[in-house]
Amino acid sequence: MPRILGLNILATLVAAIVLYLAGFIFYGLLFADLWIGLWGFTEAELAAAESAAGPSMAIGFALSVAMAAFLGLALKALNADDLGSALKWAVFLCVGFCVTTMAYDTVYAQQHILLLVLDSAHLLTGFLAMAAVFTFMDKVAVKD
Repeated sequence: MPRILGLNILATLVAAIVLYLAGFIFYGLLFADLWIGLWGFTEAELAAAESAAGPSMAIGFALSVAMAAFLGLALKALNADDLGSALKWAVFLCVGFCVTTMAYDTVYAQQHILLLVLDSAHLLTGFLAMAAVFTFMDKVAVKD
């Protein structure tokens, strides 16, 4: 399988799809009403978002690819050579960077704490799933 910077390209794309699907499950199926309510979107805002859904979804997937690639590179740099190590580092990186960054919105923009909990649960689930994909598709998290 072709590699870029040591990353299996197919594993990176599958990891991105898994993260994207985690978002669909969290925000499209399980917690859509909660998420909309916590943001306080109006009907007009929801209609505008729906009309721009195509470009938003494409950009969202591109962000998932970037996140998957960066996680893969981090796992490589951290020598995550088995599932346990990859999962441990995924939690560490997600909580240390993603959750703390999102917490700024709770602190300074006065967003509801449940929004931070929901978004954190989504990203933590996604990071764990991506780490598992990298591990299972290469038999170790990443290879040189």
